[in-house]
Amino acid sequence: LVGSINTDQIASCLLLQQPLNLATMKLVGFFVSLLATRSPRSSNRKTGKEIKKHGDRLNLHNTRMKWAADTNAVVLIDLENVRGKSNFELTHRELLKRTTMWAKMHDLQDKVTMVVDHGSLHTAFYLPEGGLSMVFAGPRMKADDVLARDVAFFGRNAIVITADNELMSRCRNAMANSDDDVEIQFIQPIKFISDLEILNDKVQKQHEKIIELEEQITANGDGNTDAAAAAETNDALSAELVIRIDEEIKIRGYMYETETQMREKKNMNTPKKRRKLEKRARMLCERLALKGGQKIDHLTTLDGVSEYDRKFQDEVLSQWENLRQSATRREMTGDRILLAEYFRRQVEKISIEDAETVEQETKATSHTMRYVKYIEGMVGSNVATSMGSGGINRSAGSDGSSNKGDKNGSLRLVVISDTHGYEESLTPKGTTLPDGDILLHLGDFAIDSSIKKKNKAIEKFDAWLALQPHRTKIVLRGNHDPFSVHFPLSGANFFSRPKSIAIDGKFTMTLVPYTSARNLSSSWRKLPMFCDVIASHSPPKGILDKCYNGANAGCQSLRSKVERMIAGPPHLWLCGHIHEARGSQKVAFGLSPRETLVINAANADAGRATRIDAGPVVLDIDADGNINMIEGEGIIPTGTPTEEKKQVESVAVAA
Repeated sequence: LVGSINTDQIASCLLLQQPLNLATMKLVGFFVSLLATRSPRSSNRKTGKEIKKHGDRLNLHNTRMKWAADTNAVVLIDLENVRGKSNFELTHRELLKRTTMWAKMHDLQDKVTMVVDHGSLHTAFYLPEGGLSMVFAGPRMKADDVLARDVAFFGRNAIVITADNELMSRCRNAMANSDDDVEIQFIQPIKFISDLEILNDKVQKQHEKIIELEEQITANGDGNTDAAAAAETNDALSAELVIRIDEEIKIRGYMYETETQMREKKNMNTPKKRRKLEKRARMLCERLALKGGQKIDHLTTLDGVSEYDRKFQDEVLSQWENLRQSATRREMTGDRILLAEYFRRQVEKISIEDAETVEQETKATSHTMRYVKYIEGMVGSNVATSMGSGGINRSAGSDGSSNKGDKNGSLRLVVISDTHGYEESLTPKGTTLPDGDILLHLGDFAIDSSIKKKNKAIEKFDAWLALQPHRTKIVLRGNHDPFSVHFPLSGANFFSRPKSIAIDGKFTMTLVPYTSARNLSSSWRKLPMFCDVIASHSPPKGILDKCYNGANAGCQSLRSKVERMIAGPPHLWLCGHIHEARGSQKVAFGLSPRETLVINAANADAGRATRIDAGPVVLDIDADGNINMIEGEGIIPTGTPTEEKKQVESVAVAA
């Protein structure tokens, strides 16, 4: 009987109040009684579970906040992740305002740090109201990179507000590697937003009368004057400019999605799919070029901008924020770049106005103030800062000075490669390598021998590195080197997997040790889509990779990935591996017209290494990608004419 009932007919009869026969009425009564007896129990059971689950989460959240207060912990907030969980309905300013009240409610003054993606500079500001510090990741890093790098800086327990599982893992690794006995907890942004909403409702009720009074004053007084002044102001954000910015944001969004799909292995498993994505990337690049340049970059850059242009930028950014509040299109990365830069300038203005009172009133023990000073000192000097959880030594020299490439803030790199146990030949008679900001060894420092002799040679290499004057030393794994090496004497950082590091917040360097194609692909997907410098053990395929037998031994996989960089290839590519191919060459990768200077800095002689044939390469690179060669045997100066380059290169290869 149950299976033969037409429920649609029963529903229509009930809705139209049509008469039912006795049999149908009995069946309807049966179903009603069935639902009446079973629904409440099942509903109560489900509701009970939900209540228990909600109670457990609430207790866990309250326990974490109490733990934070009891252990004097700091709170780090991934601001864009929180905004994303609110569907980007919360603006930067609204989130800052509510977080300030939230910090006061939980007695967390001088313990809360908010990290923001984007911004024209990697900067930090201290806001005395609530004792918050605001950090902007800048154009070369993400908020995740800053949090993973500095979560262990405070040397105390920490709470990180984020829903990013990868960031959680990086933070746990950073705290585990810390010398301090500290713990880390995480709070989901949804719960944090819920706290802010509850608190905001309370504050609004308490200040409702004050707000009404302020509105009356504004309506009767200065409000009309401001409106009249605004009406007289020239509209910087013309309709044409709005359309061009909006189109650029959309194209950038499509380019980012295409790049993400190209990185995913499942989308590259057939040549047809690969060609389709590459064609789409080329079309987007061409379309962006036809639109007349990068309007977003022009609106957010500070280099070489006059006071008039700065005011124009501020007005456009302000009006763009107003447009976004009423826009129907979803917020994209380009929007966040503009909004974050406008927010950064607002915070900077507030910070400058309160600078004097901050210096007088803020205690030296303020955690957030110490962190701001730390960021300012790090950005003000050429100090390498890791984007991974391992971290590069960020301390300055023993005298507190900074080894700068020149007075303009360029970065000086000292590059060696393929020493194969003969490193002491580079520093005869007790001398050292030329001074610089970073010493780069591009791999193949070990010798081919028994494990005992190889370990002894590595200890000797570590002792030699410790004698060099560079405060930051980076060593990549070569094809002759072990996968895991520690350098306790020199403190050098060893990389056996691809990694990106940021330097000063101005430069980004991608490190690519010798590794398998599988590891390269899996690691590459996690790296940024742009960099200023690539340092790899292997050269790109077909460029400075010709062996003595005439074969090209470069890495085609790495070259292909660089050619597909949406933001364009790097300014500089440093490599080694092929001893006899030492030299330099300018190459245009992919569709970009910009040329990359590729330098093979191998020091050993041709073929199987038996001695050191060439010295280190020393060069300066500035934030604009300008490269100045200081020293380098067999390396062509960047200003040498083309014909002369070919002659010098042929002589160098013959030698």
